[in-house]
Amino acid sequence: MEHIAAIMVLIGCGHGDIDCKELPAPTVGYETVELCERDMEHVLRGASNNHPIVYGQCSAVDPALFEQDAVVAWDFDERGDLRVDVVPSDSLYASTDPAELVAETPTAR
Repeated sequence: MEHIAAIMVLIGCGHGDIDCKELPAPTVGYETVELCERDMEHVLRGASNNHPIVYGQCSAVDPALFEQDAVVAWDFDERGDLRVDVVPSDSLYASTDPAELVAETPTAR
């Protein structure tokens, strides 16, 4: 089995950053964040054909999370930058803002 240490998260939005949703990434995982980032420009260019605004981020992942259930949680911070966290699915998030976590998607196992 290949060692996975990074994932690519793509978020497509309508104009004005509305109606955002997670888009499928071209690869389940990458061996390094650098390999993921090397693919990012090409992937973003192709994804923008179907969505007016596309955000992408490569995120480091603890390889042990691919041996258990995990979720990818994404959000935009106060500056509008995409924030991605990969955590065990039994992790709990506490927030006073219900919109803080926009989506959770199980990782591939």
